[in-house]
Amino acid sequence: TPTPGIAPAKDTPAPAPAKDTAETEEKKAEPQKATVGKKAPAFSLKDTKGKVHSLSDFTGKHVVIEWFNPGCPYCVNIYKKGVVTDTRKKMKQIDADTVYLAINSTANQPQDFIITQSDSFLEDNDQKDIPVLMDYDGTVGRLYEAKTTPHMYLIDPEGTLIYAGAITDDRNFNKGDEATNYVVEAARRNASGEPVAPATVRPWGCGVKYADGGSRRGGGRRGGGRRGGNP
Repeated sequence: TPTPGIAPAKDTPAPAPAKDTAETEEKKAEPQKATVGKKAPAFSLKDTKGKVHSLSDFTGKHVVIEWFNPGCPYCVNIYKKGVVTDTRKKMKQIDADTVYLAINSTANQPQDFIITQSDSFLEDNDQKDIPVLMDYDGTVGRLYEAKTTPHMYLIDPEGTLIYAGAITDDRNFNKGDEATNYVVEAARRNASGEPVAPATVRPWGCGVKYADGGSRRGGGRRGGGRRGGNP
């Protein structure tokens, strides 16, 4: 029997289950994954020497990030063939303060070995000033959805991710000076106020060896063309 003076409720919605509320809060707390055209997700990682590098440290500078594995023949070749040297040189011409970072999410070997291997590789290739940030648990790799080594990202001085994908269109290393360096081209366009195009290109290389035992290959060895197009 209704309480006198109080009309019975007809359309009052039932309270949301506590579980749904918890799920909503959990989704809000999850970091947003890297998306070209949006602010690059923040991260802090220690390098092989134990120094912490935070993305926020480099505000006001172009930041090039290479997903790195010195055991991958594609990574070996971009160093041995001078692609990294050329990229760094041309990026400095565009922005003298450009920062180049290598992130190693490899987890199929003991961490101490991966650290030593990374340092020795860069020293042997005259690039020992590139900090290698250790992402052994793969948290940052998954945040950026890194699929291959190398998988390149370019962040502009305002902190926006403006390019993600292959380093060049020359995965077979036979084009020489005719190869298109997508990272450098994106930076040039950005610096001159032009739209960055292409802003995404399918990456090529070896799959990232994540801690769960799975590789994220995506484009894998067949990559190199613009997303949705032919290599």
